[in-house]
Amino acid sequence: MEIPLIQRDYAQGRTGSLVETIRHDFLDALIEAIAGGEPLDLDFVYGEIEESTLKPLDGQQRLTTLFLLHWYVAARTDRLSAAAELLKLTYATRPTAELFCRQLVNPQHPLTDDFTTPSEWITNQAWYLFSWRHDPTVQAMLVMLDAIHNRLGRARVDLDDVWSRLTDKDSPAISFYFLPIDDMPSGDELYIKMNSRGKPLTDFENFKARFEKLLAGGADIERFERIIHKIDGVWTDVLWQFDGGDDIIDDEFLRYFEFVVEVCEWRDGEPTQSATLLERAERAFGLANPRREPHLDFLEHAFDTWVDVDDVGAAFAAVFTDADSAVNAAEHGKVPLFDAADTNLFTSCLRTYGIKRGRGRQFSLAETLFLLAVLVHRQYRTDEFAQRVRVLRNLIDLADDELREARMTDLVPAVERLIRDGSLDELRGFNPDRLRDEQAKQSFVGGELELVIHRLEDHPLLRGRIFAFDLEPSTLPSRADAFVRVTEPDAWGLLTAALLAKGDYGFDLGSGRVRQFGTRAANQASRWREVFSHSGRGRNGALRTALGALLDEVAASNDPALGSLERVAAEFVTSRRASGRLDWRYYMVAYPAMREGATGIYYGEHRSTRGVWGYSMCMLRTASLTGSAYYRDPYLLSIYRTSALVDRINDPWFRGYETSPRWLRLSRSGSGIRCVEEGFELAAPQDADAASRFSAVCEAHGGTVGGFLPIRQLEDNGELIDAEDRVVKGAALVRALVEVGL
Repeated sequence: MEIPLIQRDYAQGRTGSLVETIRHDFLDALIEAIAGGEPLDLDFVYGEIEESTLKPLDGQQRLTTLFLLHWYVAARTDRLSAAAELLKLTYATRPTAELFCRQLVNPQHPLTDDFTTPSEWITNQAWYLFSWRHDPTVQAMLVMLDAIHNRLGRARVDLDDVWSRLTDKDSPAISFYFLPIDDMPSGDELYIKMNSRGKPLTDFENFKARFEKLLAGGADIERFERIIHKIDGVWTDVLWQFDGGDDIIDDEFLRYFEFVVEVCEWRDGEPTQSATLLERAERAFGLANPRREPHLDFLEHAFDTWVDVDDVGAAFAAVFTDADSAVNAAEHGKVPLFDAADTNLFTSCLRTYGIKRGRGRQFSLAETLFLLAVLVHRQYRTDEFAQRVRVLRNLIDLADDELREARMTDLVPAVERLIRDGSLDELRGFNPDRLRDEQAKQSFVGGELELVIHRLEDHPLLRGRIFAFDLEPSTLPSRADAFVRVTEPDAWGLLTAALLAKGDYGFDLGSGRVRQFGTRAANQASRWREVFSHSGRGRNGALRTALGALLDEVAASNDPALGSLERVAAEFVTSRRASGRLDWRYYMVAYPAMREGATGIYYGEHRSTRGVWGYSMCMLRTASLTGSAYYRDPYLLSIYRTSALVDRINDPWFRGYETSPRWLRLSRSGSGIRCVEEGFELAAPQDADAASRFSAVCEAHGGTVGGFLPIRQLEDNGELIDAEDRVVKGAALVRALVEVGL
């Protein structure tokens, strides 16, 4: 046999997942036949016979693998001389490949018993040429020989018996039909025509073939035939309308199938994403899995449920809506899915399941659970689905950073139980605070407050978590209405001030030196969501008290929302100035510059008596404080703005950590002031005359010779707080310094 020059290289020994799958399947079939199974028919081989030499035009890959299988068995059973007639293979594609085949079958090169793998033994022989390292056919043959060795070793067969079955002329274990081509002017022309039209099997076609084999191994022939018929029939019809414009549904099928497999893996508590999809399918649906039958039930239902559904999108739209329609969702009995790219979760799954975006999933874990909820509902025809899936939406969020793959083995069965039974008991995997709050809200289901609660849950700054509200029937309706009015984005700056006027509503972000408040930045809505839902009802008492007091005042007023917020803030500032108790909350409320940070995140220094929140603070525009990120000192920024001399003072941006000194510098002289707990440190200019003028001005404003301007303070609950406004005093000092030419 001669592989013609026009043929491509031997490919079944190449590396790559698709080729490995083909090689795995083909060797499985070959070894099953030679190990005593049913004889294997390799179908037709087309070609020509010239001077008693077979020249295949189609079938080269199968014939080369058969040649290697015969060589391996002959070499292992010391039959290379006796098998010389069977091992006559010439590779005309390259001289190197032809020479390798001749040397391989040479009886003078017997395979010794001390080898580990055929490839290692061959490449260590004196007759092995260095140039063969660069011949793709030779290298592919070495890979295939190792694969044959590994598979026959695992099969534990008697190689003498294998040789007998391979060479049995009456009943060979492996056979093929040879079809000579006599009516074409040239074999080369036929080869070109055949291969110009040929296409390799797609991933889907390879997967489907192996999956059919997997199902065929079960005892339920009826189920096997039913599923195979559906894959090529009604399931294809369902997916065809979602082909993505390329008239091919292979990718869509594999993505949805991966979703089904992964759900089954989570049910089993054994996620195996590192394996191939087929290997995962074998574990989920194979005979060794005791949950095989319910998994196959779920597989069939996951596809069957969309058969004969004229408008799949309408089925989802009947329950879900997007963020833009959230304001009226409760009245229509729908559940907003915030941040969802498409509320038609089936379509999104077909297009993006399994695709990673950085380290995250494009079709998120939350969307996976929502789609599962829909399938469970449709499978069991559950009652009150809108209410139950609303609870699920409240428990998880599409942008939920608490949702991890490691928790899915608990969450998948919990979602199934929630949707099927409606019970909130013993649901593992969910945030305990959120679960307790959902249990508390169950007493209002069906009552007058249900719609009020649902409207609050659908607010974009709450997204299902209303920890910041007391579930009190007498106050909840009016507070809910007031909340909607004061949380319009154009009110956020005033909302921060008014909330601080009612109490210290911020929360610790870690280590006691950083806290989160609201923000006036319209693109930072997530900061407000963190404020309102950072912890459960039992741990946000300060926020709930402050918010409740503010909303009651807004609800009782006939003023517009902005007017009410302005009045609350102004009354607080007036009261604090009258009492001389000017703590950090006073400054935050009194001066808008103190609230300019885009993120609402503030860092402060640890002090043994005062703690973090005194008169040394960093106001962040980014999510964290790093050595290179710019930020503001809110006190110095307020002085800078209050002085009305922004063209004579360096714009106060800072880098470094919260313990780094921060100076407000005059542009002309470089002199400056620094805010500390007891007042201001003063930095004189280098010029002697300027320094003299600097000292005179500072002393006139109460500064000391040592370069310090104290702020009058009083003791309040064991801590010193300002009794005079340091922003006013600092701005007055800066203006006076500029007036004398500094």
